[in-house]
Amino acid sequence: MGDRGFPTRCRCGETVKMGTSRTAKNPGRLFHSCPNGSAEDRWFHTFKWTDECMVEEIEDLKLQMNNLEEDSRSLQKSYNACESVVGTLQMENRVCEAVVENEMQECKIELRSLKNMIGCVLVLLLVYMFMF
Repeated sequence: MGDRGFPTRCRCGETVKMGTSRTAKNPGRLFHSCPNGSAEDRWFHTFKWTDECMVEEIEDLKLQMNNLEEDSRSLQKSYNACESVVGTLQMENRVCEAVVENEMQECKIELRSLKNMIGCVLVLLLVYMFMF
């Protein structure tokens, strides 16, 4: 696509200028050309009709637009998939939090029971020591 659209530089390195045709064949038709070019060496220096440049630009922009729309649809699908995964992970996280909370409650109950047992054993030891 390097030669498509509006030219900005000639092969010779010169900046391309826009002009208006004054020929009988193309009166008033806009063109882009190298200031160093002439009718004889047009094959080397840049010359392109502006209307042709515009058609190429529009065609290229339409292609880019189609690609952007396709990319946008693809990104939307990826985003929706990510949202679904996030939703699933949030549910799993809530389940895990509930399980952990339940296990913590069970551990607290077991810890209280152990404390009570240790207290009973200490009381029994003290009673045993004072009795004998």
